[in-house]
Amino acid sequence: MMDFPAIIRDEMRVENRPVPDRLDDCCMDIPLLQLRRDSFLFTTPRGTRFHYAIGQGLAVEQSAKGSAEETDLFYHGSVYGVVAWLNGLVPLHASSVVKNGRVIAFTAESGEGKSTLAAALTQHGFEHRSDDVLLLEISGESIRAWPDRDRIKLCDDAFCLTGARKLGAIEPGAEKFFAQVHMVNGETRSGPEQAPLPFRDLVVLASKQHGDPELVPCTGAQKLPQLLNAMYRIEIPIWLKDEARYRNNLARLGTDLTMWTLTRQRDRSHFADDVASNARHLDAI
Repeated sequence: MMDFPAIIRDEMRVENRPVPDRLDDCCMDIPLLQLRRDSFLFTTPRGTRFHYAIGQGLAVEQSAKGSAEETDLFYHGSVYGVVAWLNGLVPLHASSVVKNGRVIAFTAESGEGKSTLAAALTQHGFEHRSDDVLLLEISGESIRAWPDRDRIKLCDDAFCLTGARKLGAIEPGAEKFFAQVHMVNGETRSGPEQAPLPFRDLVVLASKQHGDPELVPCTGAQKLPQLLNAMYRIEIPIWLKDEARYRNNLARLGTDLTMWTLTRQRDRSHFADDVASNARHLDAI
């Protein structure tokens, strides 16, 4: 079997070949996605179509109503996630950082501040790892995390909070922008490092109205629903009906990961102090 970097490099390559009108013998066929166990046909809201088949890479048919920016967003998002599931990988919807050679990931509902927190922690000795999708390689001995292929994206008001540098909008008229964050050594970067690292801690973010940040363990029956919520495009393995692998992956994550709930207020006036407190909590785990 190919090693993990080769899967990402080879399977996400874009090939110059026709995109089929439709796929037969699908395990799921809905308006924007036709899914087979070895391939899929995905259509963006503006009509750009992606065809993927294991071992053949991707073919892209750009819609006249689409844009290069929209194509890029879906290439690094939904398409990337489905390719990962078809190749036996587990994608998490998570931002993440690195400290002391291990990955700490943050998951939550959209808009809860995963990207903002991860970017802000780079000013407290943490290295940024992933912005939206964290790919997991679950082997017999370990769980390793690989960074996503996408650039860091932040809302406009997050730049003054995180110290990140604002780059271009993710697409014309969008409220999010690509960002460049600080590295531990004072330099900046806009793309991920490629080496895998051990993954042991998953932090679920939640908001509260008042009080200091609190980091508490998530244990027992609390773990399973949080893991399910953290999985990126969780409907894909369900539609693939790969129940044995799906259950094994859930069991491994539930057993091997330490999970936490980090509750903090979202008041901008307290943001700097709260991030410093969060950094101290995360340093201690």
